[in-house]
Amino acid sequence: MKVLIIGGVAAGTKVAAKLKRENRDLEVTILTESKDISYAGCGLPYYVGNVIPDKDKLIVNTPKSFLN
Repeated sequence: MKVLIIGGVAAGTKVAAKLKRENRDLEVTILTESKDISYAGCGLPYYVGNVIPDKDKLIVNTPKSFLN
């Protein structure tokens, strides 16, 4: 079965992860405007405060990381 999730921030990625945990055979696609599918708000103070100056260091998951 194929599932399309519209919106790649917290709720969309949470649903995608839950679906895949329950049925690894599902083909789950997330459609989002942003190039980053999700972000953790808890890391933003470190970025804004220049503790982590490179935004890319905050990104843990990429679309490629969900392919397998």
